[in-house]
Amino acid sequence: MLLSVCIVIVYVRRKAVRMKLSRVCVLAAVNLVAAVAAAVGPAPVAVAAQAEPQARSECRNDGTSFTDKLIPGHCLRNGGYRLEMQYDGNLVLYSGGRACWSSGTDGTDGVYAEYSGDWKLDSPYMALESPFGQLRKYRGAYTYLHKSGDISLNGKGEVWIAYQKFVGC
Repeated sequence: MLLSVCIVIVYVRRKAVRMKLSRVCVLAAVNLVAAVAAAVGPAPVAVAAQAEPQARSECRNDGTSFTDKLIPGHCLRNGGYRLEMQYDGNLVLYSGGRACWSSGTDGTDGVYAEYSGDWKLDSPYMALESPFGQLRKYRGAYTYLHKSGDISLNGKGEVWIAYQKFVGC
C-alpha cells in the first residue's frame, strides 16, 4: 500500500516531492521484495536457472543441408557431426562434444548463417549476417555444369558450400 501511494505522489508532484520520498519508496520496495521472496522461496529461481542451459544445449535438427538460413538454435547433423548456429552468434562444427571449428562471431546477438546461390554474381557463398550487417563471408564453388547448391554436412564431418569443401573435422 505504501509503495503504491509513494508512486502516485511522485508522479503528481514531480521532482520536489520525489527527493523527500525517495528513501521511503526504497524501503517500501525492499520490504515488498523481501515479503514476496519469503512467500515464494528460492526453489523456483534455482529451477529456472538450471532449466535454461539445458533448453539451449540441444539444437533443432534441420537435416544435413540448407539452402536458405540457419538461425540460432538450429543445426545440421550427420552421424556424430553437428554444424550448429548458437544463440551467442557463433557458428560451430562439432565432432561428438568436441568443437572442431568456429566462426569466432560469439558475443553478437541475432546472427544467422545465410546461403546465397543461384544467379548471383559472386555466388555461391555463406554469409554470417546480424542486425548490424554482414560479419563473415565464406565462398564456395560451382562446377561447370551445375549452377545450384546448398550448405551441407557430410558423414565425414566436412561442410561444403555448393561444390567446394569449406571446413572439416
